Amino acid sequence: MSLPRFETKRSPEFKVYHVSGTMIGLNPNEGTIIIFQDKIVPKTNPDGSMVIDVIEREILAELKMSPVQFKSLAQIMDLHVKEYEKVFGEIKIPSAIQKQPRGTMYG
Repeated sequence: MSLPRFETKRSPEFKVYHVSGTMIGLNPNEGTIIIFQDKIVPKTNPDGSMVIDVIEREILAELKMSPVQFKSLAQIMDLHVKEYEKVFGEIKIPSAIQKQPRGTMYG
């Protein structure tokens, strides 16, 4: 018995998102990846100078998957990063990003 072939097509609602970051969670029922985009909203002071007043975080999409699919995605992403770094060198994470809280829901 042969395996069925896969046909790939784009949904009519397909979109490309340029994301600023993600919020991620995993529990025994499902893995969740929420993607967001940050937009800087400047404020003009009376003297004409500008300051960052607000950063708007817009939630773009929420992805739900099984824990198995979540782990599989993590593994394939790790593989891609390692292969990329072999060719192009280490991807340096800016210190401002490294200092952000990175806890999980598991304590």
